[in-house]
Amino acid sequence: MRRGFARTFYLAALLLTLSAPSRAQAPDSLLMVRYRAAEQLLRSGQYQQALPLLEALYRERPDVYVFYDRLKQVYENLKRYDDALRLIESRLDARAPNPALLAEKGRLLYLKGDEAGAEAAWEAAIQAAPQQSGTYRVVYQTLLELRRFDEAIRVLERARRTLSNPSVFLLDLAYLYSLDGRYEEAMESYREFLQQDARRLGFVQTRLEPFMDEAAAREAGIAVFERAVRREPLNPAFRQMLAWLYLRNGDYTRALDVYRALDRLQQAQGQLLLQFALQARDAGALDAARAALEDILRQSGTSVLPEAHYELGRLYEQQALGGDTTAARLARRMYRDFLAAFPGHPLVPDALYRLARLELDVLHHPQAADSLLTALLDRYTDHEVAWQARFDQGRLALQAGDLSAARLAFLRLLDARRTGPLAEAARYQLALLDFYDGAFEAALAQLDILVEDAASDVANDALALRLLIQENRGPDSLDTPLRRYAQARLLMDRNRLEAALDSLNALQQDVSMHPIADDVTLLRARLLRRLGRPTEALALLLEFPLRYPRSPLRDQSLYEAARIQEEDLRDHAAALDTYTRLLTEFPGSPLIPEVRTRIRNLRGEDA
Repeated sequence: MRRGFARTFYLAALLLTLSAPSRAQAPDSLLMVRYRAAEQLLRSGQYQQALPLLEALYRERPDVYVFYDRLKQVYENLKRYDDALRLIESRLDARAPNPALLAEKGRLLYLKGDEAGAEAAWEAAIQAAPQQSGTYRVVYQTLLELRRFDEAIRVLERARRTLSNPSVFLLDLAYLYSLDGRYEEAMESYREFLQQDARRLGFVQTRLEPFMDEAAAREAGIAVFERAVRREPLNPAFRQMLAWLYLRNGDYTRALDVYRALDRLQQAQGQLLLQFALQARDAGALDAARAALEDILRQSGTSVLPEAHYELGRLYEQQALGGDTTAARLARRMYRDFLAAFPGHPLVPDALYRLARLELDVLHHPQAADSLLTALLDRYTDHEVAWQARFDQGRLALQAGDLSAARLAFLRLLDARRTGPLAEAARYQLALLDFYDGAFEAALAQLDILVEDAASDVANDALALRLLIQENRGPDSLDTPLRRYAQARLLMDRNRLEAALDSLNALQQDVSMHPIADDVTLLRARLLRRLGRPTEALALLLEFPLRYPRSPLRDQSLYEAARIQEEDLRDHAAALDTYTRLLTEFPGSPLIPEVRTRIRNLRGEDA
């Protein structure tokens, strides 16, 4: 039914009481019992069974609105439109026509199939009170319910002319224009609304959000608000709206130009530029983000200068983590400048930690990393980031080959934190240390705890290591191939890449028939890539599915091959082919969502 029957019994009781205060209590109570029975039938969808009850109630008390409304709805649900129309006619007063009843009459005529009669009823509804805005509202809402958008638009445009009030129904018209695909007219209506009340910018953006997936809507909005900015360059609401539309259209370069102007216009001293930079960085528009941050650094006296230094360091760091050593050096410089210029800033601990991670993981300067982590722990012992620093001190001990010190650091951290991502990471490191020592049962005990929580950050790594151990024990009691593989992994984690590769090359020759052979080949390819030999790594990875047709790592090999083609060799066509091959040959791979995202990015499509 068009409306639910969820109005409460108490409403009916109240209406009965108010409409006939002089009646005896017993008859009213009987009516309420019968009404409740009808409501129960309606709630269970038994409309035909409820009909006699409602007809009897209406005959006895036609003045009770809820009886009339329920009966009309049942007639409509049973498609007895003539009966519903007679019900409405019985309530119409020719001397004082009711626009709401006439609009409802038009709706029922339309449902019956009498479009001419429906239009006549809606026109009569308007003529009943043409100088009242409520008249047009009830008619347009009826048309909207029937999805007759063109007619609804004409009713509201007529209202604005008749009432000589260009601001009336402005938002209603904007919404209707959008529903009808008339995006430029919709945007003009929103522009006019913002001109009247700039404080409603967020409301307008919320109203437009459902339509922002349509390129035509975005482009129409950009055209409208570009004109608006040219006509009124000092109106900040128009510029904010234009910037928002540029961002929704993925045009961060033009959005930055608008933010520059807004920052000057509102004397924001870089705050709006910083806001934009963070948004652009998170969206992957790094060039625009960097330009905004550099704009802030050129300003003098701005309150957000420290944050601009720090965030520019983070931006370069983000690029550095992808292997860009130039970006790594720039990130180091920005963090050092920040620490020197703003020694008392709340972000100093984070900057110290990020600089240490940069030295450890990208620039491979363990002594510099150790010095920074020590300074961090000395000065900010109880800071949250200090716990992460303790974790990285364990990693530093591992890189130095001091496995006992590494184990002690991770055990202390696990004892102090017990739960959470950092505790899970420490437990995984302890499992790795057991693995490196050849204590495979101890490693499995730690890994079993980690894989119980499938949502944890290290669950996938833990599961992969557990499968590696379980599938590659033997053939001798010493598990020699697996022990040799573990030692090569340890060399790799200690950043002794050449030694690790030599060890794996020797192992490869000895385990051609052992189940661990595919793991050895995949690790060799990863080492070659880290050593700056991507072409050799790619050859191994592309050959992998043919060489190991039963290996569960075939999808991983193709994924890593495509990453090399995309990121190292910049051969996007070849990368697309390899990603597509992975989709075709391994449709059930857990890598599929990431692969689809990378394909869309390579094709320049929206993610």
